[in-house]
Amino acid sequence: MRKRIRHFIGRESSEQLAFIDELHALGLSNDVELPELVVLGDQNTGKSSVLQAITEINFPVKDTMCTRFPIRISFRQTPASKKPTVKVTLIPGLLSEKDDALVSRAANFSFEKEELTEDVMAEIIREATECIFPGQTPAKQTTLSDTTLSIERSGTEEMHWTIVDLPGLIRKGKPQDVATAEGLARRYLENERNIVLVVVDNVDVQRHKSLELVEQIPGLQSRCIGILTKCDCKQESSEQWMVNLLRNDLPTVPHLDHGWFGLRNRQPKEMNVSDKERDELERKEFGKSAWEGVAHDRAGIKSLMDYVDKERRTQLQKGIPLIVDEIRQKLQECENDLKKSGEARNTPRAQRYYVLQFCNEMQKMAESTLRGEKRDIPSNDPNIMLRYKLQRRLDQFAADIVDIKNMAIYPTKFENDLHYLSVECPNSQAWEEMLRTANVGLYAEIYKEAEICRGRSLPGNVHPDVEEKIFRKLSSHWERIARAFVKDAKDCVKDCYDLLLRIAIPNSKVRLEVSRIVGKRLEEWNTDTDLALQALIEDNQSRPLITTNPILLEQTKAADWQRDQILLRGSTRNKPTSTNPAVEKEGKGDASSENHQNQRFVSTMLSQVLFVAARLSAYHDIAVYRFVDNVAMQVVERHVLGPKCPMRTVSADIFAQLDDSELNTVAGEDEADSRARMRLERARDRYRQAMEKWDRLRVL
Repeated sequence: MRKRIRHFIGRESSEQLAFIDELHALGLSNDVELPELVVLGDQNTGKSSVLQAITEINFPVKDTMCTRFPIRISFRQTPASKKPTVKVTLIPGLLSEKDDALVSRAANFSFEKEELTEDVMAEIIREATECIFPGQTPAKQTTLSDTTLSIERSGTEEMHWTIVDLPGLIRKGKPQDVATAEGLARRYLENERNIVLVVVDNVDVQRHKSLELVEQIPGLQSRCIGILTKCDCKQESSEQWMVNLLRNDLPTVPHLDHGWFGLRNRQPKEMNVSDKERDELERKEFGKSAWEGVAHDRAGIKSLMDYVDKERRTQLQKGIPLIVDEIRQKLQECENDLKKSGEARNTPRAQRYYVLQFCNEMQKMAESTLRGEKRDIPSNDPNIMLRYKLQRRLDQFAADIVDIKNMAIYPTKFENDLHYLSVECPNSQAWEEMLRTANVGLYAEIYKEAEICRGRSLPGNVHPDVEEKIFRKLSSHWERIARAFVKDAKDCVKDCYDLLLRIAIPNSKVRLEVSRIVGKRLEEWNTDTDLALQALIEDNQSRPLITTNPILLEQTKAADWQRDQILLRGSTRNKPTSTNPAVEKEGKGDASSENHQNQRFVSTMLSQVLFVAARLSAYHDIAVYRFVDNVAMQVVERHVLGPKCPMRTVSADIFAQLDDSELNTVAGEDEADSRARMRLERARDRYRQAMEKWDRLRVL
């Protein structure tokens, strides 16, 4: 009977390790990051000798073929009723899976052995190399591949654990090989559940690419255990340097949280010595005076594996709850996808049920979105916050409408204008001349239009049409800004609709057919929205200026009063300051006479221009926000978010009218759907089995 690896004698088999082993057996390592022991190092640093010491498997250390692709060795504990076996498979990586011929060869590469002897190991590597690189020689063709050679050794005395040997990192060589080696290393090192053994030799350790990689990956130093090999081949000048490294006291080398361990490699002449003899040679080596500064628990394979075993179990204690949560989440996602897919859609009844499901789901999410709620929508995509996005855009629309930068002419504060005319202009003729010759401004525009319409009004008056013409100019920019706002609102709705449709209907083929069915409704929605906006814009440009808002009359009266106070009563800057009425009367005459002399007379034309400006300013303030509200309510609420809104179109009312042939086109399954369903069912079964195994483990 095969004996277990002696490094673990005295340690009971952990149920948690067995659980991880079962997850590997279920094939979940492709979906869930499972913890492994990864060996990393540059080429020719003694990695193969370290692997041989750890696993007690005779790697062909003189044969460079073993470093041309990753080798995963898994040890599995099986019941006594099962015969010990060695199973070998090839697993294409992210790069090699693009080679269809390689994928086909790898699928047919599978055999079993009874023992994993040195000859069997050499045969496995030779066969794998021929399958991955058929007819190629390392000197002329690709020398590295990301295809993984998976070796599983099972038996009643085995321990549950997995170790991965990565191809050695290289600094010089074919660019493709350099990139492949580093890409493989990064993929395994970035798995935060892996423990990494970093192997270096005692030759210029500062130039090792593996140590550079450790520094580049955030958090990796906390998961790395350093191994210094070839300790028996040191030079006299490097003894203290090696001692300092094993004491983790060498500033020139990247700090590893778990420190460094020293190993003695087998010499070429010692390949056939027993493991016990090898351990004895290693004990004698580290018993020499040169290693007095190194702690006993930092030297030798036994010390290393004791530490690795303890650290691995510690990591499992922390990592298994996270792994279980991840499996539980993936199981829930898988069941949700299957629920959305429904039963096999090969009958009209099943197809109608499937359509009813995604229509109900779509309507539920649409109502939540239109109410400004997102708790019923399983997504964090910002596009689901439709109400929030529309409100922000509406605020911007209102700001753009009243922004003077967008106006050809704009109303000013009436009181300030009157003060300016009163102070800067000596008489009404000067005021009129200033307005007549001005090129821009509200008053200039009113005066010009009044001059044009003078023949159709009584002398000195402003024709009623002037108010409408000037208001059209004041609001000429509304159309451009309103159209931009409505376009953005429709785009927000379309983005939200696309997101909800992807959630409700994961199947891309069904989504395409559904989009085709509701396409006509979406065109009507788009047309109706544009027509509603066009009607508002045309009303603004053609309807009379009408409002029942009392603010217009209030502001008009206020403007008249201000005009009387500022213009007609004139300036009082030269009024005498004496408080004796007799003196004032004697020197200046009575107050009424003084007021009459200082009073300014405004021509009827100028008075009418001022009056029209005051009314237009007041009416503009009312009309602009009335227009904003009308766009918001009559266009956005009634049409953009109305009954024909894209999110409301995917409803049972529309699809219930389809006959069986049309229904089959929309909801019928094709071969791709069937395969997808089978994949989901297989994944669901694997996740369920994993959770069942976890439930059994928890009650032990």
